[in-house]
Amino acid sequence: MTALGLTPRNASRLVYKAIQPGLSPVNDSQYRELLDLYRAEPSFSTMVADIAEGLELTVLDFSERGLVIVPSSRDSKFAMRIGDLRANLKPEQKAGLVLAHVAIAAVFYPTTSGLEDDRFIAPPSSLAQFRDTLLMLARRLKDAELEGDQKDIPEELSHGWQLICALPLMLPGAQRASPASITGLINIALTHMETGGLVRIDRESADESMATYTPTHRLQVQLRELTLRRLFEIAQDGNSGVRG
Repeated sequence: MTALGLTPRNASRLVYKAIQPGLSPVNDSQYRELLDLYRAEPSFSTMVADIAEGLELTVLDFSERGLVIVPSSRDSKFAMRIGDLRANLKPEQKAGLVLAHVAIAAVFYPTTSGLEDDRFIAPPSSLAQFRDTLLMLARRLKDAELEGDQKDIPEELSHGWQLICALPLMLPGAQRASPASITGLINIALTHMETGGLVRIDRESADESMATYTPTHRLQVQLRELTLRRLFEIAQDGNSGVRG
């Protein structure tokens, strides 16, 4: 049994560790002990949930890979909004960046079954796959808009797919993370997701077309519990067309 006690301090410590995107129980012994306590003592897990709730957070998932904790509402200080994405971006670029996040997720999880199965391991994916899926997503959303079929898709994202449909795939010699191309938007999204502990670089390369990425368990859980289901399904359908 763990030597740690059933105290608010330890419960708060577990919440603190869980909200650090890059922290893993694999290389943090105290995190592992706190997880053992969380698993063994219902009163401790309740304490953790109560502390998280007081901070406008919710425990989504628990496993040996750690706790997945997310904001419980749009008003939470921990919540990410479109307006929080890179202050120097225009509204349509921020909307396009949201779609880039969705497209990346759809490449990792081309079917919903992958989200439901914790044993599923998404294969490494490349910048080209993300880019092609984003372009396909934007085109499908544009067609849906023309047909008046925009159910469950936030209206503020409309300028995003309009922008993507007008952007070049890439700009020769442009800054790697420039929002002036589809490739640039994907790079911005990947950087943001890596910082947030949602993806990791599987293989680095000076040639960005050769680099590959894999999702973390945190991304899988968040997509399963929180994703905009309609938007994600459209992206998954588009990705199937790209792969096919």
